[in-house]
Order: sequence, then C-alpha cells, then structure tokens
Amino acid sequence: DQARPNDPVGRGQDDYSLGIKYLRGIGVQKDVAKAVQYLQKASGEGSAESQLALGYLYMEGNGVTKDVQHGLDLFRKAGVQGNADAQYNVGLAYVRGEMVAQDYAEALKWFEMAAEQGDAGAQYNLGVMQLHGEGTVQDPVMASIWFALASDQAYPGAGEGMATAKTMMKSDQLQRLNGEILKVRERIQRMKPQSASID
Repeated sequence: DQARPNDPVGRGQDDYSLGIKYLRGIGVQKDVAKAVQYLQKASGEGSAESQLALGYLYMEGNGVTKDVQHGLDLFRKAGVQGNADAQYNVGLAYVRGEMVAQDYAEALKWFEMAAEQGDAGAQYNLGVMQLHGEGTVQDPVMASIWFALASDQAYPGAGEGMATAKTMMKSDQLQRLNGEILKVRERIQRMKPQSASID
C-alpha cells in the first residue's frame, strides 16, 4: 500500500526508511547528517521507529550533540507507541538508575510491555526482578515463566535463572509450571506484533 500524501504516519515511515538508508549507506552514500534530518522529520510525524533510532543517536552523540536525557525521552515516546526495543531501553534505565532515579516498579512496567511482545531481554530481566522481589513481590513461578520464555530465544543466563527459581518452588508449583509457561507463551504469540521494519 502506498501512503497518501496527507497521511502523516505514512510520510513518517517514508522518512524513516530514507533516514536509515542514509545512516547505513544503503543504496546511497552514508551521510549521518541527512539521516538525522529524515529521522527527526519522521519522529515529529509520530514514527516510533524513528524515535528509537534517534534515541540511539542522541545516546551515542552520533551525528548530533550527545544528549542522553533527550535520547531517553525519545525512547519513552517510542515505547508509549508500543516499540518493544524502546520499552526495554526505558526499563533498563530505571533498573540501573541511569538518567533517572532507580525505580524497580517503573522498570518492571516497561519490561512487562516489551516482554509481552516477545523481547527476550525484557523477559530475562522480569525473571530476575521477580526472582529477587525487585519492584514486585518475590514470585519464583513467574520468574521461571519469564526465564523459560527468554531461554526459548537462547538468552544468556535464562536457563540458569530458571533452575535457580525452580529450587525456590513448592512441589505443587513445579507440577503446574509447564502449563503456566504454555499459557503465557501462547498469549504472547497472539499479541506479538507483525512488523516490517528495515534492519
């Protein structure tokens, strides 16, 4: 489908695509300054992907003056629109206390949004937080579920985290665990967005 000229979301996607092409030198000569222009335009038109890409550029000071707070703000904007990578980045900032005051409950919220979309890093971090009761009550069953889902994607440390969580469970919890993992896995599969972004 072609975007209509008066469709700001469609224009934002076109500008995002051009920005990425200039950023990576795909079919054009690499030009970070042009990439930033297109990505800023697309970001202003509401493109979550552009907000995420610009967030990284501001975090690194690549083609723009380094401004980690602005980068985090861009991640938040993209995260609110449902971008799982951005949600993960915001959660990480809160769990680490980088650029914001450390807030496990806020980190948990952002990680949950990303994890529900299948982000393995967010799933792993939720497992860790629930295993230790950070931002939530300690729950080895939920920790095991999130570790299992991260392990499905070969996320480093997820298998070990699940083994640790299982040692904290009662026998009836262990018996129900596989069924609970299956329920969450199926829910996430139904909710997982189908996207066609440029990588």
